[in-house]
Amino acid sequence: MNELTIVVLPTGPLDTNCLVIHDGSRATVIDPGMGAAPLVRATVQELGLTVEQIVLTHGHIDHVRDLPELQQEYGVPTYMHHADLPWITREMLDAMGPLGEMHDTAHMDVPATPEPVAEGDVLTLAGVEFTAFHMPGHSPGCVMFRGADGTVLGGDVLFNGGIGRTDLPLSDPHAMLASLQRIPEIFTGTDTVYPGHGPSTTIARELQSNGFLQGIV
Repeated sequence: MNELTIVVLPTGPLDTNCLVIHDGSRATVIDPGMGAAPLVRATVQELGLTVEQIVLTHGHIDHVRDLPELQQEYGVPTYMHHADLPWITREMLDAMGPLGEMHDTAHMDVPATPEPVAEGDVLTLAGVEFTAFHMPGHSPGCVMFRGADGTVLGGDVLFNGGIGRTDLPLSDPHAMLASLQRIPEIFTGTDTVYPGHGPSTTIARELQSNGFLQGIV
């Protein structure tokens, strides 16, 4: 199995983690938020990488702001659960109010429609197979991906010491509860989670100390 390197690039006003996952030659970009494009470009050039695809854990603006620029630059497939397609329409981008102003959506192109990702789908990231788990709640199309090497792309479902908000438009607290209850079933304690915000963690650490998980898993 290939050994992955994960470059974490915090971006934008909400410090969203854009990830560049690579094996020294092939790379996948995860969640390119505001300001991610120049950082990804510099990383790829410095390390001599070839971008193969872009993967989105969900469609919120802080995770997709620079998606159109990278789609145009690299011309590679993009993958996202289609339940979050409403978030990347012109209508939604123009109706975000202060959050849209914060991310300058008025000057953002509408992303090209991503390829669909659904529960159980497998994507190969730099030679490692990642299985998709549909984990709605924070948004309808949230997905967590688990690599065969134990790497978990947590998105905004599970954080180091926290979970994703469920008080946003299209969020669903009941769906989030059901998603969180799946965590010990689909992940192992030694799995390393790279969340959409903040530092990495492990499943074991979160099951033991994350107060949001106590009593529900």
